[in-house]
Amino acid sequence: MPYTPDCHLPEASTLLRVIALQQALEEVATQSDFLAWAVGPLQAVLPHASMACGVLRTDREGVVLRRVLQQGWPPGYFDALTLEGGRFRSPVIGRWALQRKPQIVRAEDTASLGDARWHEVFHDMGLHNMAAHGVLDHSTRSASYFCLSRMEDAPGAQAEVLLRLLTPHMALALQRALFTEDLGDNHTPEWLERLTARERVVLHWMCQGKTNWEIAHICGRSEHTIKNQVESVRQKLRVSNRTQACAMASDVSLLTQ
Repeated sequence: MPYTPDCHLPEASTLLRVIALQQALEEVATQSDFLAWAVGPLQAVLPHASMACGVLRTDREGVVLRRVLQQGWPPGYFDALTLEGGRFRSPVIGRWALQRKPQIVRAEDTASLGDARWHEVFHDMGLHNMAAHGVLDHSTRSASYFCLSRMEDAPGAQAEVLLRLLTPHMALALQRALFTEDLGDNHTPEWLERLTARERVVLHWMCQGKTNWEIAHICGRSEHTIKNQVESVRQKLRVSNRTQACAMASDVSLLTQ
């Protein structure tokens, strides 16, 4: 029986553009380079008005965002969907974590994903149609994840194929841009130098989704002390909340060295 692909292959002209996009990603060295690539060349193949991407970790308890890079994403989206303890609620990421394949979400189908709060935020912030995919790292503990939204035309089978072709190359470029830029010439993130040894440990457990009470018990300190240290971490990293602090901690292993 001849092989039949489960979705339509792109036209030859589109495949040539995909190859050009893959080659352009090899030149991406900074976060600005990556966003410029997404806003420019990527638009020609997968038109969208908003993009969010980054590094995340998934486990049985949910999703933890470790790094976030976005372009045109609605303000307040991540805060609106961050749960107590730093977990992030997204049925799209959850479904991707189970299926490991591109996720196509049309505006009329969001209620069927079973998360009323996410459905409400999705529509209130005008995200419309969405296409998303990710790549697991070698340890399978974290993933690079990409989400395109505010797509005027509902994405279909071709968008799924394009994501399969592009996402592995996007993941390499994104990690190079995020980590090389943070590490700098001395291989030490600039934000890490601002933290004391105890604050690094607190940030580590924050990134694991632990509450102040849990961190206090783990570290053998009072909850009041941990609360003060969390606030100190937030101020030193110049962020407004725990989610953003954990998003800066792209390499959690550095925090406990």
